[in-house]
Amino acid sequence: MTLQDLEFLYDLKREGIKLGLEVMREFSSKLGDRHREFGSFHVAGTNGKGSVSCFIYNILSQKYNSGLYTSPHLVDFNERILSGRSFIPDSYIENFISSNRNMIETLREKSRNPTFFETTTLMAFSYFADTGAKYAAIEVGLGGRLDSTNIITPIVSVITSIGYEHADKLGTSLTDIATEKAGIIKPGVPVVVSEGNAESVSAIKKIAIRNGSRMIQTDKSYKVSNAKISLDGTSFDLESPLDRYHISTDLVGDFQIRNAVSAVAAMESAGLDKITSLDIENGIFNSRWPARMEILRKEPTVMVDCAHNPPAMTTLVGNYRKLTKEKPLLVVGIMKDKDIYGILSRLSELSDSIIFTTPDEPERAADPSYLKRISDGMFTETRVIADPVEAYSKSLDQSRPVLVTGSMYLVGIIKKMEKSDMRPFK
Repeated sequence: MTLQDLEFLYDLKREGIKLGLEVMREFSSKLGDRHREFGSFHVAGTNGKGSVSCFIYNILSQKYNSGLYTSPHLVDFNERILSGRSFIPDSYIENFISSNRNMIETLREKSRNPTFFETTTLMAFSYFADTGAKYAAIEVGLGGRLDSTNIITPIVSVITSIGYEHADKLGTSLTDIATEKAGIIKPGVPVVVSEGNAESVSAIKKIAIRNGSRMIQTDKSYKVSNAKISLDGTSFDLESPLDRYHISTDLVGDFQIRNAVSAVAAMESAGLDKITSLDIENGIFNSRWPARMEILRKEPTVMVDCAHNPPAMTTLVGNYRKLTKEKPLLVVGIMKDKDIYGILSRLSELSDSIIFTTPDEPERAADPSYLKRISDGMFTETRVIADPVEAYSKSLDQSRPVLVTGSMYLVGIIKKMEKSDMRPFK
Protein backbone atom coordinates (compact mmCIF):
# COMPACT_ATOMS: atom_id res chain seq x y z
CA MET A 1 0.00 0.00 0.00
CA THR A 2 1.17 3.57 -0.45
CA LEU A 3 2.60 5.38 2.53
CA GLN A 4 -0.03 8.08 2.00
CA ASP A 5 -2.91 5.62 2.39
CA LEU A 6 -1.42 4.07 5.51
CA GLU A 7 -0.80 7.50 7.01
CA PHE A 8 -4.42 8.49 6.32
CA LEU A 9 -5.64 5.33 8.07
CA TYR A 10 -3.38 5.84 11.08
CA ASP A 11 -4.27 9.54 11.26
CA LEU A 12 -7.77 8.41 12.19
CA LYS A 13 -6.26 7.28 15.50
CA ARG A 14 -6.15 10.93 16.50
CA GLU A 15 -9.87 10.63 17.16
CA GLY A 16 -9.01 8.08 19.83
CA ILE A 17 -11.50 5.43 20.89
CA LYS A 18 -15.10 6.49 20.33
CA LEU A 19 -17.52 4.00 21.82
CA GLY A 20 -20.88 4.04 20.06
CA LEU A 21 -22.41 2.52 16.96
CA GLU A 22 -24.20 5.40 15.24
CA VAL A 23 -21.35 6.41 12.91
CA MET A 24 -20.35 2.78 12.44
CA ARG A 25 -23.84 1.83 11.30
CA GLU A 26 -24.06 4.78 8.92
CA PHE A 27 -20.64 4.05 7.39
CA SER A 28 -21.51 0.35 7.11
CA SER A 29 -24.81 1.14 5.41
CA LYS A 30 -23.05 3.29 2.81
CA LEU A 31 -20.74 0.34 2.08
CA GLY A 32 -23.66 -2.06 1.69
CA ASP A 33 -23.60 -3.73 5.13
CA ARG A 34 -21.09 -6.30 3.95
CA HIS A 35 -21.19 -8.16 7.29
CA ARG A 36 -24.53 -9.64 6.22
CA GLU A 37 -22.78 -11.60 3.46
CA PHE A 38 -21.10 -14.14 5.76
CA GLY A 39 -21.83 -15.95 9.00
CA SER A 40 -19.93 -14.79 12.06
CA PHE A 41 -18.75 -15.92 15.47
CA HIS A 42 -18.37 -12.99 17.86
CA VAL A 43 -15.80 -13.26 20.69
CA ALA A 44 -15.48 -10.86 23.65
CA GLY A 45 -13.56 -11.00 26.92
CA THR A 46 -10.68 -9.49 28.86
CA ASN A 47 -8.19 -12.24 28.04
CA GLY A 48 -8.32 -15.25 25.74
CA LYS A 49 -10.58 -13.83 23.04
CA GLY A 50 -7.82 -13.83 20.43
CA SER A 51 -6.94 -17.47 21.06
CA VAL A 52 -10.60 -18.51 20.96
CA SER A 53 -11.12 -16.61 17.71
CA CYS A 54 -8.03 -18.31 16.28
CA PHE A 55 -9.28 -21.78 17.25
CA ILE A 56 -12.72 -21.11 15.75
CA TYR A 57 -11.20 -19.81 12.52
CA ASN A 58 -8.98 -22.87 12.16
CA ILE A 59 -11.84 -25.26 12.86
CA LEU A 60 -14.04 -23.53 10.29
CA SER A 61 -11.17 -23.60 7.79
CA GLN A 62 -11.24 -27.39 7.79
CA LYS A 63 -14.36 -27.25 5.60
CA TYR A 64 -15.06 -23.63 4.66
CA ASN A 65 -13.36 -20.55 3.26
CA SER A 66 -13.23 -18.57 6.50
CA GLY A 67 -12.00 -15.26 7.87
CA LEU A 68 -10.35 -14.02 11.05
CA TYR A 69 -10.40 -10.48 12.42
CA THR A 70 -8.24 -9.67 15.46
CA SER A 71 -6.36 -6.73 16.94
CA PRO A 72 -3.87 -5.30 17.47
CA HIS A 73 -1.18 -6.62 15.14
CA LEU A 74 2.31 -7.64 16.19
CA VAL A 75 4.39 -6.40 13.24
CA ASP A 76 2.30 -5.61 10.15
CA PHE A 77 -1.20 -4.16 9.96
CA ASN A 78 -2.19 -6.93 7.51
CA GLU A 79 -2.07 -9.49 10.35
CA ARG A 80 -5.40 -8.16 11.64
CA ILE A 81 -7.41 -9.46 8.67
CA LEU A 82 -7.14 -12.98 7.28
CA SER A 83 -9.31 -14.72 4.69
CA GLY A 84 -8.64 -18.24 3.54
CA ARG A 85 -4.98 -18.73 4.35
CA SER A 86 -3.82 -15.23 3.34
CA PHE A 87 -3.45 -11.92 5.14
CA ILE A 88 -5.24 -9.00 3.51
CA PRO A 89 -2.97 -7.69 0.71
CA ASP A 90 -1.63 -4.14 0.54
CA SER A 91 -3.51 -3.60 -2.73
CA TYR A 92 -6.89 -4.21 -1.05
CA ILE A 93 -6.07 -1.85 1.83
CA GLU A 94 -4.94 0.82 -0.62
CA ASN A 95 -8.07 0.47 -2.72
CA PHE A 96 -10.40 0.49 0.30
CA ILE A 97 -8.86 3.67 1.72
CA SER A 98 -8.71 5.52 -1.61
CA SER A 99 -12.28 4.49 -2.50
CA ASN A 100 -13.74 5.60 0.83
CA ARG A 101 -11.66 8.62 1.75
CA ASN A 102 -14.33 11.07 0.57
CA MET A 103 -17.00 9.20 2.50
CA ILE A 104 -14.91 9.38 5.66
CA GLU A 105 -14.40 13.12 5.17
CA THR A 106 -18.15 13.61 4.60
CA LEU A 107 -18.96 11.77 7.84
CA ARG A 108 -16.37 13.94 9.60
CA GLU A 109 -18.20 17.08 8.51
CA LYS A 110 -21.61 15.63 9.39
CA SER A 111 -20.83 14.39 12.90
CA ARG A 112 -17.42 12.81 13.34
CA ASN A 113 -15.20 10.76 11.11
CA PRO A 114 -15.05 6.99 11.58
CA THR A 115 -12.23 6.02 13.92
CA PHE A 116 -9.22 3.90 12.97
CA PHE A 117 -10.83 0.79 14.47
CA GLU A 118 -14.23 1.44 12.87
CA THR A 119 -12.61 1.85 9.45
CA THR A 120 -10.45 -1.23 9.94
CA THR A 121 -13.46 -3.30 11.04
CA LEU A 122 -15.47 -2.36 7.95
CA MET A 123 -12.42 -3.06 5.79
CA ALA A 124 -12.32 -6.55 7.28
CA PHE A 125 -16.02 -7.14 6.68
CA SER A 126 -15.67 -5.97 3.08
CA TYR A 127 -12.64 -8.17 2.53
CA PHE A 128 -14.41 -11.24 3.90
CA ALA A 129 -17.39 -10.59 1.62
CA ASP A 130 -15.25 -9.89 -1.44
CA THR A 131 -13.17 -13.03 -0.95
CA GLY A 132 -16.23 -15.23 -0.52
CA ALA A 133 -15.72 -16.16 3.11
CA LYS A 134 -18.53 -18.38 4.31
CA TYR A 135 -17.82 -17.66 7.99
CA ALA A 136 -15.56 -15.41 10.04
CA ALA A 137 -14.37 -15.29 13.65
CA ILE A 138 -14.60 -11.69 14.87
CA GLU A 139 -12.69 -10.57 17.95
CA VAL A 140 -14.15 -7.63 19.88
CA GLY A 141 -11.82 -4.67 20.23
CA LEU A 142 -12.90 -3.06 23.51
CA GLY A 143 -15.78 -4.03 25.75
CA GLY A 144 -18.60 -5.32 23.61
CA ARG A 145 -21.86 -3.41 23.78
CA LEU A 146 -20.52 -0.30 22.04
CA ASP A 147 -17.59 -1.88 20.23
CA SER A 148 -17.39 -1.30 16.47
CA THR A 149 -17.78 -5.00 15.75
CA ASN A 150 -21.15 -5.13 17.48
CA ILE A 151 -23.17 -4.30 14.38
CA ILE A 152 -23.06 -8.02 13.50
CA THR A 153 -25.63 -10.63 14.45
CA PRO A 154 -23.53 -13.76 14.87
CA ILE A 155 -24.36 -17.44 14.80
CA VAL A 156 -22.82 -17.77 18.26
CA SER A 157 -21.47 -15.27 20.78
CA VAL A 158 -18.55 -16.18 23.05
CA ILE A 159 -17.46 -14.46 26.26
CA THR A 160 -14.10 -15.51 27.66
CA SER A 161 -12.50 -14.57 30.99
CA ILE A 162 -13.36 -11.21 32.55
CA GLY A 163 -11.06 -8.99 34.58
CA TYR A 164 -10.53 -5.36 35.48
CA GLU A 165 -9.55 -3.22 32.49
CA HIS A 166 -10.34 0.16 30.91
CA ALA A 167 -12.24 1.32 34.00
CA ASP A 168 -12.82 4.74 32.41
CA LYS A 169 -14.83 3.13 29.61
CA LEU A 170 -16.15 -0.17 30.97
CA GLY A 171 -16.76 0.55 34.65
CA THR A 172 -15.03 -0.18 37.93
CA SER A 173 -16.75 -3.42 39.00
CA LEU A 174 -16.79 -6.90 37.48
CA THR A 175 -20.56 -6.51 37.11
CA ASP A 176 -20.09 -3.35 35.04
CA ILE A 177 -17.39 -4.92 32.87
CA ALA A 178 -19.31 -8.18 32.37
CA THR A 179 -22.44 -6.21 31.47
CA GLU A 180 -20.55 -4.28 28.78
CA LYS A 181 -19.04 -7.47 27.34
CA ALA A 182 -22.42 -9.22 27.43
CA GLY A 183 -23.67 -6.45 25.17
CA ILE A 184 -22.65 -8.68 22.23
CA ILE A 185 -25.46 -11.11 23.10
CA LYS A 186 -28.17 -10.88 20.45
CA PRO A 187 -31.81 -12.03 20.71
CA GLY A 188 -32.08 -15.79 20.29
CA VAL A 189 -28.35 -16.26 19.61
CA PRO A 190 -26.62 -18.77 21.93
CA VAL A 191 -23.76 -17.49 24.08
CA VAL A 192 -20.81 -19.57 25.29
CA VAL A 193 -19.38 -18.37 28.61
CA SER A 194 -16.07 -19.60 30.07
CA GLU A 195 -15.95 -17.11 32.95
CA GLY A 196 -16.39 -18.72 36.35
CA ASN A 197 -16.67 -15.69 38.65
CA ALA A 198 -20.17 -15.65 40.17
CA GLU A 199 -20.53 -11.86 39.96
CA SER A 200 -19.64 -11.78 36.27
CA VAL A 201 -21.73 -14.84 35.41
CA SER A 202 -24.79 -13.35 37.12
CA ALA A 203 -24.51 -10.17 35.06
CA ILE A 204 -24.13 -12.13 31.81
CA LYS A 205 -27.00 -14.46 32.67
CA LYS A 206 -29.41 -11.54 33.17
CA ILE A 207 -28.68 -10.25 29.68
CA ALA A 208 -28.89 -13.72 28.14
CA ILE A 209 -32.33 -14.26 29.73
CA ARG A 210 -33.49 -10.83 28.58
CA ASN A 211 -32.49 -11.73 25.01
CA GLY A 212 -33.92 -15.25 25.10
CA SER A 213 -30.42 -16.57 24.41
CA ARG A 214 -29.32 -20.02 25.50
CA MET A 215 -26.27 -19.70 27.77
CA ILE A 216 -23.67 -22.46 27.74
CA GLN A 217 -21.33 -22.38 30.75
CA THR A 218 -18.33 -24.44 29.77
CA ASP A 219 -17.23 -25.14 33.35
CA LYS A 220 -20.59 -26.81 34.01
CA SER A 221 -21.30 -28.56 30.71
CA TYR A 222 -17.82 -29.72 29.62
CA LYS A 223 -15.57 -32.16 31.46
CA VAL A 224 -11.78 -32.01 31.02
CA SER A 225 -9.50 -34.92 31.97
CA ASN A 226 -5.94 -36.16 31.43
CA ALA A 227 -4.56 -32.65 30.95
CA LYS A 228 -0.86 -32.45 30.10
CA ILE A 229 0.98 -29.13 29.84
CA SER A 230 4.62 -28.65 28.88
CA LEU A 231 6.85 -26.28 26.92
CA ASP A 232 5.93 -28.36 23.86
CA GLY A 233 2.20 -27.72 24.12
CA THR A 234 -1.06 -28.71 25.78
CA SER A 235 -3.28 -31.78 25.48
CA PHE A 236 -6.39 -33.09 27.21
CA ASP A 237 -9.48 -35.25 26.82
CA LEU A 238 -12.85 -33.53 26.63
CA GLU A 239 -16.35 -34.83 27.20
CA SER A 240 -19.08 -32.53 25.94
CA PRO A 241 -22.86 -32.89 26.00
CA LEU A 242 -22.60 -34.11 22.38
CA ASP A 243 -19.28 -35.90 21.89
CA ARG A 244 -15.82 -36.88 23.16
CA TYR A 245 -12.57 -35.33 21.93
CA HIS A 246 -8.84 -35.63 22.35
CA ILE A 247 -7.51 -32.11 22.05
CA SER A 248 -3.86 -31.34 21.35
CA THR A 249 -2.27 -27.97 20.57
CA ASP A 250 1.20 -26.46 20.40
CA LEU A 251 -0.12 -23.53 22.43
CA VAL A 252 1.29 -23.54 25.95
CA GLY A 253 -0.58 -23.00 29.23
CA ASP A 254 -3.56 -24.31 31.16
CA PHE A 255 -5.58 -21.24 30.11
CA GLN A 256 -5.47 -22.61 26.55
CA ILE A 257 -7.56 -25.55 27.80
CA ARG A 258 -10.33 -23.12 28.71
CA ASN A 259 -9.95 -21.31 25.38
CA ALA A 260 -10.06 -24.54 23.36
CA VAL A 261 -13.14 -25.72 25.26
CA SER A 262 -14.85 -22.41 24.44
CA ALA A 263 -14.11 -22.96 20.76
CA VAL A 264 -15.49 -26.51 20.89
CA ALA A 265 -18.63 -25.27 22.64
CA ALA A 266 -19.06 -22.53 20.04
CA MET A 267 -18.83 -25.02 17.18
CA GLU A 268 -21.25 -27.43 18.84
CA SER A 269 -23.68 -24.58 19.48
CA ALA A 270 -23.47 -23.50 15.84
CA GLY A 271 -24.34 -27.01 14.64
CA LEU A 272 -22.74 -26.64 11.21
CA ASP A 273 -23.46 -29.82 9.25
CA LYS A 274 -20.05 -30.14 7.62
CA ILE A 275 -17.99 -29.72 10.80
CA THR A 276 -17.19 -33.08 12.42
CA SER A 277 -15.48 -33.91 15.71
CA LEU A 278 -12.34 -34.69 13.69
CA ASP A 279 -12.49 -31.24 12.10
CA ILE A 280 -12.65 -29.71 15.57
CA GLU A 281 -9.65 -31.72 16.77
CA ASN A 282 -7.65 -30.98 13.60
CA GLY A 283 -8.55 -27.30 13.62
CA ILE A 284 -7.27 -26.84 17.17
CA PHE A 285 -4.17 -28.94 16.46
CA ASN A 286 -3.34 -26.80 13.42
CA SER A 287 -3.74 -23.52 15.32
CA ARG A 288 -0.92 -21.19 16.19
CA TRP A 289 -1.47 -17.99 18.14
CA PRO A 290 1.75 -15.96 18.09
CA ALA A 291 3.07 -14.25 21.22
CA ARG A 292 1.01 -16.19 23.75
CA MET A 293 3.55 -18.06 25.88
CA GLU A 294 5.33 -18.67 22.59
CA ILE A 295 8.77 -20.28 22.63
CA LEU A 296 11.12 -18.51 20.20
CA ARG A 297 14.31 -20.29 21.25
CA LYS A 298 15.38 -23.25 23.33
CA GLU A 299 18.53 -23.87 25.41
CA PRO A 300 18.14 -21.43 26.98
CA THR A 301 14.43 -20.87 26.60
CA VAL A 302 13.22 -17.56 25.18
CA MET A 303 9.49 -17.03 25.66
CA VAL A 304 7.37 -14.09 24.55
CA ASP A 305 3.92 -13.28 25.88
CA CYS A 306 1.78 -10.23 25.21
CA ALA A 307 0.19 -10.08 28.69
CA HIS A 308 -0.56 -6.41 29.38
CA ASN A 309 -2.92 -6.38 32.35
CA PRO A 310 -2.78 -7.87 35.87
CA PRO A 311 -5.18 -10.81 35.21
CA ALA A 312 -3.18 -11.89 32.14
CA MET A 313 0.10 -11.43 34.03
CA THR A 314 -1.20 -13.54 36.92
CA THR A 315 -2.03 -16.30 34.44
CA LEU A 316 1.36 -16.01 32.74
CA VAL A 317 3.28 -16.14 36.02
CA GLY A 318 1.29 -19.11 37.31
CA ASN A 319 1.73 -21.09 34.11
CA TYR A 320 5.42 -20.28 33.79
CA ARG A 321 5.99 -21.63 37.29
CA LYS A 322 4.22 -24.87 36.39
CA LEU A 323 6.48 -25.36 33.38
CA THR A 324 9.88 -24.73 34.96
CA LYS A 325 11.47 -23.90 38.29
CA GLU A 326 14.06 -21.64 36.66
CA LYS A 327 13.68 -17.90 37.19
CA PRO A 328 13.84 -16.04 33.86
CA LEU A 329 15.47 -12.74 33.07
CA LEU A 330 12.51 -10.45 32.38
CA VAL A 331 12.53 -7.99 29.48
CA VAL A 332 9.56 -5.70 30.06
CA GLY A 333 7.94 -2.71 28.38
CA ILE A 334 4.49 -1.35 29.31
CA MET A 335 2.14 1.25 27.87
CA LYS A 336 1.30 4.34 29.93
CA ASP A 337 -2.42 3.60 30.18
CA LYS A 338 -1.98 0.17 31.80
CA ASP A 339 -2.01 -0.83 35.47
CA ILE A 340 1.78 -0.63 35.69
CA TYR A 341 2.12 -1.31 39.40
CA GLY A 342 -0.25 -4.28 39.21
CA ILE A 343 1.65 -5.78 36.27
CA LEU A 344 5.07 -5.36 37.86
CA SER A 345 4.01 -6.65 41.26
CA ARG A 346 2.81 -9.87 39.66
CA LEU A 347 6.00 -10.24 37.63
CA SER A 348 8.06 -9.81 40.80
CA GLU A 349 6.63 -13.13 41.98
CA LEU A 350 8.36 -14.85 39.06
CA SER A 351 11.85 -13.34 39.00
CA ASP A 352 14.23 -10.94 40.73
CA SER A 353 15.95 -9.82 37.51
CA ILE A 354 14.46 -7.40 35.01
CA ILE A 355 15.42 -5.17 32.09
CA PHE A 356 13.05 -2.25 31.48
CA THR A 357 12.70 -1.11 27.89
CA THR A 358 10.36 0.71 25.48
CA PRO A 359 7.55 -0.82 23.37
CA ASP A 360 7.31 0.22 19.73
CA GLU A 361 4.82 3.03 20.41
CA PRO A 362 7.13 5.68 21.93
CA GLU A 363 4.41 8.30 22.45
CA ARG A 364 2.19 5.87 24.36
CA ALA A 365 4.88 3.82 26.07
CA ALA A 366 5.82 4.29 29.71
CA ASP A 367 9.36 5.58 30.18
CA PRO A 368 11.50 2.61 31.26
CA SER A 369 13.19 4.81 33.89
CA TYR A 370 9.75 5.45 35.38
CA LEU A 371 9.09 1.70 35.41
CA LYS A 372 12.31 1.24 37.37
CA ARG A 373 11.29 3.89 39.91
CA ILE A 374 7.77 2.55 40.42
CA SER A 375 9.12 -0.97 40.92
CA ASP A 376 11.48 0.08 43.69
CA GLY A 377 11.99 -2.85 46.04
CA MET A 378 10.22 -5.39 43.81
CA PHE A 379 13.35 -6.67 42.04
CA THR A 380 16.95 -7.08 43.21
CA GLU A 381 18.59 -6.79 39.78
CA THR A 382 17.24 -4.01 37.53
CA ARG A 383 18.52 -2.38 34.36
CA VAL A 384 17.14 0.27 32.03
CA ILE A 385 17.92 -0.22 28.34
CA ALA A 386 15.55 2.05 26.45
CA ASP A 387 16.18 0.56 23.02
CA PRO A 388 14.20 -2.72 22.82
CA VAL A 389 16.53 -4.30 20.26
CA GLU A 390 19.52 -3.64 22.49
CA ALA A 391 17.61 -4.78 25.58
CA TYR A 392 16.76 -8.10 23.97
CA SER A 393 20.26 -8.60 22.60
CA LYS A 394 21.76 -7.97 26.05
CA SER A 395 19.33 -10.44 27.62
CA LEU A 396 20.61 -13.18 25.32
CA ASP A 397 24.16 -12.62 26.59
CA GLN A 398 23.15 -13.87 30.03
CA SER A 399 22.85 -17.59 29.07
CA ARG A 400 19.65 -17.97 31.08
CA PRO A 401 15.93 -18.24 30.28
CA VAL A 402 14.39 -15.00 29.00
CA LEU A 403 10.77 -13.87 29.18
CA VAL A 404 9.72 -10.86 27.08
CA THR A 405 6.36 -9.43 28.11
CA GLY A 406 4.27 -6.38 29.09
CA SER A 407 3.03 -5.21 25.70
CA MET A 408 2.23 -6.52 22.23
CA TYR A 409 4.18 -3.54 20.94
CA LEU A 410 7.31 -4.89 22.59
CA VAL A 411 6.75 -8.53 21.71
CA GLY A 412 6.17 -7.56 18.07
CA ILE A 413 9.66 -6.06 17.82
CA ILE A 414 11.22 -9.24 19.18
CA LYS A 415 9.16 -11.45 16.88
CA LYS A 416 10.38 -9.37 13.94
CA MET A 417 13.99 -9.60 15.11
CA GLU A 418 13.70 -13.37 15.31
CA LYS A 419 11.91 -13.54 11.93
CA SER A 420 9.24 -15.54 13.72
CA ASP A 421 6.11 -16.72 11.89
CA MET A 422 3.06 -14.48 12.37
CA ARG A 423 0.51 -16.83 10.82
CA PRO A 424 -2.20 -18.21 13.15
CA PHE A 425 -1.98 -21.67 11.60
CA LYS A 426 0.68 -24.30 10.94
